[in-house]
Amino acid sequence: MNPSLLHSLFRVSGLVLFALVLLSPVLVQWPEQDFMPYLQWKLIAAVWFYLLVLSLFRSLWPGLVLLLPAALLVPQEVFYLLTYQKNTDAHVIAIVAETDLNEALGYLTGVGVFLALAVLAIVLLWWYLVRSAWQRNWRWEAGVRPLVWLIGIGVLASLGWNEWQYQQINKSKQRSNPEENVFVQRPLPYSYEKFHATYPLNMLLALNEFAKQKQAVADIADSTALFKFSAKQANVPATRQIYVLVLGETLRPDRLQINGYNRATTPRLAGTENLISFTDMVSPWAWTRMSVPVILSRKNPVDQRYFPTETSVVAAFKEAGFNTAWLSTQSPLGVHDSSIALHASEADQVQYLNPIGYKQEGFYDDVLLSAFERVLKQNHTRQLIVLHTLGSHFSYADRYPPAFDLFTPSGKGQAISMHDKKSKVLLNNAYDNSVAYTDFILFTLIKQLEQTQSISTLFYVSDHGENIFDGECGKSGHGHNTERDYRVASMLWTSDAYNQLYPQKKSLAEQRRQQPLMTSSIFHSLLDLADIQYPDQRLNKSWAHPEWRPAPRLLQQGLDFDQAKRIGACLELKAP
Repeated sequence: MNPSLLHSLFRVSGLVLFALVLLSPVLVQWPEQDFMPYLQWKLIAAVWFYLLVLSLFRSLWPGLVLLLPAALLVPQEVFYLLTYQKNTDAHVIAIVAETDLNEALGYLTGVGVFLALAVLAIVLLWWYLVRSAWQRNWRWEAGVRPLVWLIGIGVLASLGWNEWQYQQINKSKQRSNPEENVFVQRPLPYSYEKFHATYPLNMLLALNEFAKQKQAVADIADSTALFKFSAKQANVPATRQIYVLVLGETLRPDRLQINGYNRATTPRLAGTENLISFTDMVSPWAWTRMSVPVILSRKNPVDQRYFPTETSVVAAFKEAGFNTAWLSTQSPLGVHDSSIALHASEADQVQYLNPIGYKQEGFYDDVLLSAFERVLKQNHTRQLIVLHTLGSHFSYADRYPPAFDLFTPSGKGQAISMHDKKSKVLLNNAYDNSVAYTDFILFTLIKQLEQTQSISTLFYVSDHGENIFDGECGKSGHGHNTERDYRVASMLWTSDAYNQLYPQKKSLAEQRRQQPLMTSSIFHSLLDLADIQYPDQRLNKSWAHPEWRPAPRLLQQGLDFDQAKRIGACLELKAP
């Protein structure tokens, strides 16, 4: 065969193969939605983007060089799409940026070799095309580049017009918390709505969204940077100290076997010594983004501001000489998470371990166990470790592995609506399964702590409660202003070494297991449990201190939880 013809065949085959590689993240989505939107906003959009990059230069090789990053990320994007059925977004960018690289890449376990080989093959193909384009001076045919630009101008003009119309129709609502707008400045741009699932445009949009939110968080963090508690531990024990705070998600106290529930949802914790379950703990908020800051800091329960004005218990422990760590299976950014991430960033080390977030079935909370063990093995003499779990976040069936599908039918593996009352049995079974899995997680954490033979405590509290079509109630989820929205599961475990050193604190905690408590007391109680002091300490808010006294439990809107009327089957709260 003529060498020139053979080379031409290789060139064409190579270019076609490289094009298929670049388009593969779009092609694997073929088409899950209607064909025309897929064709217009995914396939054609991706082709046009690549052509536009290539047309920036008369010669083809500089454009091929610019496309290398997109080509190298293709295997990861395809893997992510096939595994989690979603494109890379700002959450994934944040996972990589905010977490140790080994942890961030943990979700590639088992396929790393294949991805590495795929990247190597892409690099070899790319190098062959670039070298050929350089040596043989591959160039655009006359008149083709202006045509690409003309189409590009038309596309951009159309997008600009549609963007203007979109913003007019969907103007951002005025909110009571103006500082929140940077995270919820919705609607997102028209381009985001159209191209968030179009590779590689989704990568550019995700990077932009991540940078915008990170800058907003940094700006707000600057406002609290100079705040100090002047906290210290006056009498430092010679023995190692480890204090653990586990932030739960959507867990109700009445669904715990240890609180009298008729199902075996906490069989492991039921047999655990030194465990106290607080049966009357209330959260003032039924939304994670507002309830968790109240747990972590001195933020007033009725404070409507989205972001804090001072630092949290993490910073206080750090001031007192503790090494601090934050481990999470929730998200490092976003409207539901940024106020929490601000406090997480106060820790010496931060790890976000779930690449998928809460909207789909990603990693389970057991990834926290190995991360927790690694932090323990750092052997710091004084440690505070915060674990933020997904717990029982809807979809409940996504929160536990098949081995914990104990109560059936649960709808695991199915798309179950939380608003369909016909799914009441499935939802309740799946919820109880998620509680049983939390039982396993907490029990394992306690066993890991016991092995350290340290002065240690583990305190667990959920952020808010949940409605699950209880009785004749037609409500599910949270945010309905019902009694079940605000009642939260809460537990304290203390080691033998802790009980020997602080017997009064342990005794007072036991005495108050059935007292009316509120999550706004947790900041004060955790510092008191660790014998950490600061100038304006409020020991009357610590249920581990003799000065504690019951106080009105005011909810987000100023309503007294205990004085409010319970209306109807849903126990909706109303002013008396």
